[in-house]
Parts: sequence; C-alpha cells; structure tokens
Amino acid sequence: MLKRALLLFFLLLSALIVNAFLNPIPKKNVALGFKPTYGVSFSFEQAGWYGLDSKKSYTELLDGVKFKWVRLPFFWNQMIDSNGNFNQNFEDLKWAINEAEKRNIKVVVALGAKTPYFPEYHWPEYVSKKVKFGDKINISHPATADILTVDKKVVEELSQFNNITYWQVENEPYLANFDNLTIDESLLKEEVKVVRAADAKHRPIILNHVGPSVFDKRYKSLIEILQPGDVLGVNAYFKTQGTNLASFEISNRQIIIKWPEWLIWPVQSWVGFSPDFAKVKNEAEKKGLKFWVLEMQVEPYIRVLDDARRRDFYFSATDVEKADTYLKASRVESVGLWGASFWLFRERVSDESWIETVAKIVN
Repeated sequence: MLKRALLLFFLLLSALIVNAFLNPIPKKNVALGFKPTYGVSFSFEQAGWYGLDSKKSYTELLDGVKFKWVRLPFFWNQMIDSNGNFNQNFEDLKWAINEAEKRNIKVVVALGAKTPYFPEYHWPEYVSKKVKFGDKINISHPATADILTVDKKVVEELSQFNNITYWQVENEPYLANFDNLTIDESLLKEEVKVVRAADAKHRPIILNHVGPSVFDKRYKSLIEILQPGDVLGVNAYFKTQGTNLASFEISNRQIIIKWPEWLIWPVQSWVGFSPDFAKVKNEAEKKGLKFWVLEMQVEPYIRVLDDARRRDFYFSATDVEKADTYLKASRVESVGLWGASFWLFRERVSDESWIETVAKIVN
C-alpha cells in the first residue's frame, strides 16, 4: 500500500513538473471589454548600457507608445555627489519628469536604498561601507539614517512636479539581491512615514513584492503598512533566469552558485503553487488599496550585450501577448511593462517585433 502511495505521489509530482515546463504561460479566459492601463519602467543608465541615446530613446518611446504612466528610478550613487548635492544626473531625472508631463503621462518615482535595475542597491561609497553581505537593513542599521535622509531630500526636491502621482518606496524590499541584502519591515514603515511627511501634496505610496507563491505571505505585511488609496504592486515573470541560483555565507566566506544558462524556470504554471493574482488583488482591495503589476516580463534575461543580439530567445515577442492575456484574466487594474531598452535595442538591429507587440497591446 505504501509503495502504491509513493508511486502515485511521484507520478503526480512528475506530471506537475512536466506541465509547468511545457506550459509556462497558462491559457486563461478574458472578460470581454476589460483592458488595464499600461505603464513602463525606464532607466537612462540601462539605455546607455545598450548603446542607445538615452534621452532620444526615452522621448521616442513615449511618443510611439501611449503609456499612461512611466516609472523612473532614483539612483542614489549617481544622482547625489560626494558633498550630498544633487548633480546633473538628477537634473536628467527632472527632465524626464517634465517630458512625461508634456505628453500628459503620469510618473511613479521609485526611491529608497533598493530601486529597479541591476545591481538594485545603488549605494554611494560612504554608505556601502556600512553594509555587509547578508544584512537585513532594519530601523537600527548603521545605514538607516542615511536612507531616511535621502528619502526626505528626494521627495522634497521633486514634490514640485504635479504629474508625479505615486512614490514607490523601495523595490521588492523583502527579496534578497545577489549580496543577500534585504529591507526589514521596521525600516520600510519608517520610510513610508518620512515620504508621506515630506510631500506637501500627500500623494499615495506604492509598495511592491515579487509575485507571491502559495507559501509566500510576506506581501500581507505590505498591505498593513499601506493606507486606502495606496497601491500594492507585484511582479509577473513567466520564463525566468537570474544572476545567481544561490548565494550565502559560511564562516565569513561568500558562496555563490551562478545560475546555469540552460535553466529556464517557469513561474506561473505550477498548479496550486504559483502566484494567485486574483486572490492577492481581492485582499488588497478589501483594505481600499489598488492592485497593480509593476513589472510584467517583456524581455528575456540579458546578462551581456551579446545575449541581446541573438536571433532566438527563450521568451519571445509572441509570449508577451500570452502574458498580457494571462494578467487580463485576473483583471489587474494597471500593468507596467518591463524591458523598454531591450525593445529599443532590438528595433535598432532590425527586429521590430518587440516594440510592435508592445504598441499593439497598449495602443
């Protein structure tokens, strides 16, 4: 009897695994007439990494695709000089906000210690010296006073712009980066307080988390921090890779296991275990919050520039439409598309499939 039970278990487990890898973007039915609003994340730094003219690419994107909002990150180490003053890169952020306003596009400013785009923690050197591998940065951490000070400074400086509609405080604060750094709930609460107090217009806050699996309940603490009118954001990736498969420390020695390039991990197709966006949306809305997907995957994982020059990708432009349909089925109010610089780079190497797919979905 035990052998039969074990055999049945392994058969079911095998079926689950095979199905997840063969159907990484499950098909779902969409209610007729429903369409979310769409936004986009954009980084001048990443556009430059792709060899693009950052400002020109930005304005061409906003003119060509009719996004309702754009998320712009604050990069601490690049926008504030060693004397604590805003520099030309910060002026470029202001320029980007102005350009969005000219086109009646709303802006989400992502600020804090951890903001979108690699390496996520954009520390200035004097702060990075206070942080160790594996730190959970809480309210009593040596870097906390610096973080709260810069949060306040950025909000006060940018609060003059009326088209800023949300402040995003930290990006995926509970998810460790390759240095195993995370933001503790105690610091996140204080950051939200500082940002609210620094903005005379009292604009709402966005807190976000990865697309939580059935075992991941950490998003619930974000719901408790937020107030009615704020936004709970999650991310939606479908075929993923990463920098590291694992990183940890043993006896003061850092152990890093690189992500194997052959491993393409499906996220949304684990029946009963993958993120249930409709459920999380319902929990958020019960508290008067909005529910957004801040990042929907619209690019493959690119490690080096040669990866972006390939002819074939494990995540394709065709997959983008499938992913969009998947999120529409959960009636997500607003969806941010991730991968703008990649689409623009592909367009310049005579592959317009990505930007055309995005425009088709949004426009």
